[in-house]
Order: sequence, then C-alpha cells, then structure tokens
Amino acid sequence: MDLNLRVLIEPRGFIRIIQLVMSIFAFATTAGFETVATMEIKCKDYEKDVQYKFGYPFKLGKSVLRVPEKCGNMSDIVYKPYTFPFDFSSNAEFFVASGVLTLMYTAGIIFVYVFMHRLYSTNPMTPVVDLLGSGVLSVFWFAGSCAWAQGVSDVKYYTNPSNLFHDIDICMEDVQTCRTVSPGNFASLNVSLIFGFANCMLWISSLWFVYKETSFHQQIQPPAMIPQMGQQQAPPMQDQDLGNKMGGQYDY
Repeated sequence: MDLNLRVLIEPRGFIRIIQLVMSIFAFATTAGFETVATMEIKCKDYEKDVQYKFGYPFKLGKSVLRVPEKCGNMSDIVYKPYTFPFDFSSNAEFFVASGVLTLMYTAGIIFVYVFMHRLYSTNPMTPVVDLLGSGVLSVFWFAGSCAWAQGVSDVKYYTNPSNLFHDIDICMEDVQTCRTVSPGNFASLNVSLIFGFANCMLWISSLWFVYKETSFHQQIQPPAMIPQMGQQQAPPMQDQDLGNKMGGQYDY
C-alpha cells in the first residue's frame, strides 16, 4: 500500500472531494424533508385551522388529513380522516439512491487514489473501471434530477390545500368557506434540485480527467522525440569532394 496525498490537490482527486460533499447535501435535503400545509375551515359558529403533514418518501396515501365532518357546535366537532392516492416516492427514492451511491463510490475511489496509487497507475483496467463508474453516475444524476424536478412540481401541486378542497365533504357545502392558509415550505426541495443538477455537471466534467488516466487517451498521444546524445554528424560529402579536388591540382 503506497500513500499518495498529492492526488487530492490534482483535478481528478479534488473534484471527487467536491462530489462527495455535494452528494451528501443532495440526498440530505430530500430524505429529511417534512412540511405542513394549512387550511382554514370557516363555519357559521367557528373557524378552525387544519394541518396536513407530509414528507419523504411522499407516499401521500399514508399521510392522513383530519377535517371536521360538518359544521356544527364547537363542542360537537367530529373529525373525518382523508387520505389521497398520490405516490411520488419513486422519483424521490431514485434521487436519494443516486446520492447514496455517489457517496459510497467517491469514498471508495478516493481510498484507491490515495492508498492504492500504484495499482491505479500500473493496472490499465482500473482507470477504465473508474471511467465507467463515473459515466453511470453521470447518467443517474441527469435522469434522477430531471425526474425529481417533475416530482417536486407534482408534490407542490397535489398537496396544495386549494387542490384538495373538491375531495373534502365539508368544503363542498355552502354554509362555510375553505381557504388556503399555507401550502407548506418547499425551500429544502428547491435546494435539493440545485444540488442535483450541480452533481450532474460535476460528474460529466470529471469524465475528462478520468479519461486522461486511461490507456485510450495514452494511445493517441504522439511519441516524445528524444535526442540521441554522443553521436557525431559525419562531415558533409560536398566539403570532402571539394578538398579532394583542390589537393589534386598540386599533384605533379
């Protein structure tokens, strides 16, 4: 095992450190997400704020919204549970999985760069495997970020209280009013999308630095011209012939 810390300040190693940190931010801002949408039920005798709590993995069928069944006396309120058949978990889980796989891969490849430098530089298959892994993760981040961008848009739309009123019995009556107080805070998901597309660009740009380490790039490099020392050039034939002619003029 040979230690090589210099690789961490080279583009190939330094970008891996950035990718590791960015992957943590990407999946942490998604997997730890939770928010509350608030609506107001306004009846003749009372006003009531109702909260709808949901979060990752965005299986809304498991999130229960409890709303007064009908308007009446404040002391006689009976709550009716509602669930909504919306499931956005596939997009969210794929995005998080891309982040977790990136974390594991970058940690492993940094270990190889630092502690197994000789294997990486002498075994031609090791850089090729690194290039293939980088290509796969580039595709994962592109597909995952695009899918998750659509998923975030759908979550915002289908959890907005104004789009839930038509499924709630009490909001369909004429004796009260249902209105949106807060659709929830989605800042964390917006940040996750920024990190997602940033990871995509990082992985695509890293392909060049990894490709330079492969035998494919080395094969197309022109051979270096090495001057041969110690060899003396022969005198020009023209000078030798001229000397012979001049010497021949004085032969009697």
